[in-house]
Amino acid sequence: RYRILLAAAAMARLVLGGPALAQDKKKLAFVVNASSDFWKLAEAGVKKAQGELPNYQLQFRYPAQGTAAAQNSLMDDLVTAGVAAIMISSSDPKNSIDAFNRVAAQVPLFTTDSDAPDSNRIAYLGSSNTDAGVQAGEEMVKAMAGKPGKCMGFVGFLGADNAKERIAGFRKAIAGKGIELVDVRGDDVDFTKARTNVDDVLVAKPEI
Repeated sequence: RYRILLAAAAMARLVLGGPALAQDKKKLAFVVNASSDFWKLAEAGVKKAQGELPNYQLQFRYPAQGTAAAQNSLMDDLVTAGVAAIMISSSDPKNSIDAFNRVAAQVPLFTTDSDAPDSNRIAYLGSSNTDAGVQAGEEMVKAMAGKPGKCMGFVGFLGADNAKERIAGFRKAIAGKGIELVDVRGDDVDFTKARTNVDDVLVAKPEI
């Protein structure tokens, strides 16, 4: 994610028309989808990148809640505060198109981790979530060692593109292997709900 941030910064410089003046540093914001330990490494990457981009002020921002509404409100606030470009991991692309397009009409907008391909964002910078799902499915096949079985999927946001793509890749990898993905449950990055989801499945579906 450190390299992704530098790539986004480089693209932002092109869009913004060259490097910022030291006395008038342009602000670049990285907006995540929720407060989670998952993003700690990305936050560390932003701090490291700040040392290599002295003419810019980098911001790493968590929304108040892990919802599209909170993300979109945060982006609006950043634009109002004069941010020059935004990188975001969308928690709910389907219900954020209008907000993304509104922001994209004012500042360069990029996506990472979870894309919003139907919006006017400039580019998605990140790995293939479909390939990640395939890799997870291949590991499941290895773990089952030829035995048939049923499994359950757990994700943060059911509506996020990264979750949909990873599940699609997973299904592709287990197809014809005797493994059935029974269902996928989301927790909206609520850690108590995440644990409850697993506990409920272990009790209600012992065949998993």
